[in-house]
Amino acid sequence: MDIDFSFTARAVLCTYAFVALVERFPNLQVQASRFLRPFFATDVLWYLTTVAIIVTVGPSIAGLGNARASVGLLGLENLQLPWLIQVLIATVLYDLGTYVAHVLLHRYDVLWHFHKVHHSSRVLDWLATTRGHGLERFARGIPTQAILYTLGLPVSALAAALVVYGAFAVFGHSNLRLNLSWMEGLFVTPRLHRLHHIPETTNNNFGTIFTLWDRSFGTLLIADPKEGHILGVPGEIESYPQNYWRQLIQPFRRARVLASQTTDIRT
Repeated sequence: MDIDFSFTARAVLCTYAFVALVERFPNLQVQASRFLRPFFATDVLWYLTTVAIIVTVGPSIAGLGNARASVGLLGLENLQLPWLIQVLIATVLYDLGTYVAHVLLHRYDVLWHFHKVHHSSRVLDWLATTRGHGLERFARGIPTQAILYTLGLPVSALAAALVVYGAFAVFGHSNLRLNLSWMEGLFVTPRLHRLHHIPETTNNNFGTIFTLWDRSFGTLLIADPKEGHILGVPGEIESYPQNYWRQLIQPFRRARVLASQTTDIRT
């Protein structure tokens, strides 16, 4: 199959456009929100940052994957599996890898300070998906991609899996009120991921595609968000910066403060 990262980018962009269009119907919105809502420009800049990372880093990782496969090391390529099976394997393993990375982003302070950028969104919608620090993008996706290439999955299979993952990510962050509880035995829905962005329940529902990982590790919460719920960084809902440039440097500022505190304690 002739599918590469440029196809992935185009397909995910179409998903963005579709969700953005459907969100314009007021009766489908979870929270009333206009298209050009507050801090729209901030999220556009984070979207461009994400695209830049994909365009520059993705082909390099893919090149390493092709080089590894050409050596003929033991891997999935030796099984000669049908392409759709390879895509399924890539999708499941990529979602598992990003689930683990997501949990770690919440568990360790140095990682959490970068992940706060993503949780700083006060409104969930199609564009909130890519609000996330560039270094988080590396930590969350690149290691898993590298592992999948090492296992022998071809570029085309992973590129297709990233289309599925990207579509679920956009859908999960959408501002859509849909009755999809029948899917939640296997798949993440917008209402489940919205719970993750509510400070009181932020340590639940880490998955993007499958609910299997949250269910297995005891982090799955199935419920309706409370009416009038507020989104944002736990403990910093009103104080966390909403400007792109301030968000870009905020994690480094926090790291410097933590380093100075550690130095003070040692001395």
